[in-house]
Amino acid sequence: MRTINSYQLQPVIINVNETVISIDLKNDIWLLNTRFLPAHLTQLEMISSDNVFATTKEEYDFMDEFRFQTFTDYIDIKTVSQNFQPFRLEFVKIIPHRN
Repeated sequence: MRTINSYQLQPVIINVNETVISIDLKNDIWLLNTRFLPAHLTQLEMISSDNVFATTKEEYDFMDEFRFQTFTDYIDIKTVSQNFQPFRLEFVKIIPHRN
């Protein structure tokens, strides 16, 4: 982190079209910024090299700052739903710039 002299922020929308997806984040940090989860989700699990975040829709609705989770390297997204429907997740990509 000492070699990082600035950051660039970029909004990212991920369309989750399958119950299990993986995303390579490269050297960026992604911050989960989704306001609400869809009603059909029973559970959402997001795993990266430095974070394991699992929640239900009801739990997520009551979270304040805890919903803003950070992920690095990759994100494996797993959903549990009785009848899966595609949905979207919103993130802020934090791109570090080094000298």
